[in-house]
This record gives sequence, structure tokens and C-alpha cells, in this order.
Amino acid sequence: MPRLTRLPMVLLSRPRLGAALVLGLPLFVALDTTLTTGHALLLAFDLACAAYLGAIALMMSRTTPEAMRRRAELQTEGRWTVLVFSLLISAVVLLSLKTELLASKHNSPLDLLLAGVSIVLSWMFFSVVFTQDYAHGDHRGRLQGKPCLQFPGDVEPDYWDYLYFAMNLSMAFQTSDVNILDRSLRRVALLHGVVAFFFNVFIVALMVNVVAGVL
Repeated sequence: MPRLTRLPMVLLSRPRLGAALVLGLPLFVALDTTLTTGHALLLAFDLACAAYLGAIALMMSRTTPEAMRRRAELQTEGRWTVLVFSLLISAVVLLSLKTELLASKHNSPLDLLLAGVSIVLSWMFFSVVFTQDYAHGDHRGRLQGKPCLQFPGDVEPDYWDYLYFAMNLSMAFQTSDVNILDRSLRRVALLHGVVAFFFNVFIVALMVNVVAGVL
């Protein structure tokens, strides 16, 4: 079965991501009646993504090691489906952003604000999706006595530790002071680093084009 055909079942085990999708689609349809398709897509994504990130931050701040282990077991199925789906969403947002910004040489301050918010949220979105994959992959390994990631110190890592690891890859394309001990997670980190590199290059190139158009 193709990975993306599993999406409905996968989203049931990831209620926050599923809820964000349920929120974003009707928002896009409603906004598309009054805004351009590109603006409607960006605004719907921003609102749904902000709600998703808020829900994830709340979950991360309240979770316990036991809850993290249960979540890791529950979300074993479909991890690559979620990663591919999330990257497709980010790609669509970036392409819409490029189309909207380059379509006009006279972008308003609100257009630029929307673009900036969309860039930050899309970057945070895929970073947080990778964060959860690292966390759950590592905890599945720990349940078998084989940690996939080695953090400094003796304290069991929480979601914020995995967010630190993911953000380092998104910003600096390196794992900092964390060692990857598992081949499967190493492949995920490789994908993460490649995606982050091209994301950052795309944004820099887009901003250069926008500034050149303004000047």
C-alpha cells in the first residue's frame, strides 16, 4: 500500500496533526472566496500551524516519560508517511510563497508580514515533526535497552531535548553534542539535514529576489 494512502489511519494516532489538517482545509476553502488562492493557502496554513505548534508545546511541557513511551509505541506505524506528508505541506507553502511574492513588484507590508510568518511557521513545523520522530524512535529503542540517541548526562531526555537536537540540525546541519547510535535514525537525520539545507537556500534566494525587485 502506498505510504500516503495510509494517511487517514496514521492521523488518527496523531490527533494534533489531524486536528490541524481538519482546521486548515475548511479555513482555506473559506478564505479562498475572498482572497487570492496563494494568500488563502498561506493564511490557512499559518493559523492551522500556529494551533498545531501551540498544542505540541502544551503536550511537550506536560508529558511524562511513561506517556512518551506509550506515544512512541502508538505512533510506530506510519512514521515515514508523516515525514513525507509534512515535507509536502512545507513544499506547497514555500511554492505558494514564491508565487505570491514574485507575482508583484509592489508587495505591501502586510504581504511581507504574511510571508515572514509563513516562513517561520513552516520551518518550525517540519522541525517539530522531526523532533517527534526522534523522540519516539529513541524511546522505542530504550524500551528494548538500545537507545538510538546519546545525550550528555544521566537524565532521561524529554521532548525539549529532542527539540534541541532537531533545531540544531535545522539551523546548523549538525547534531551538536548528541550522538546517533541507530542506523534508521541516522537516515532520518540525513533527510532532515538535506531538507533543512535546501529550505534555507530557497528562503535566502527568495529574499534576494524580493529585495532586488523592490530596489
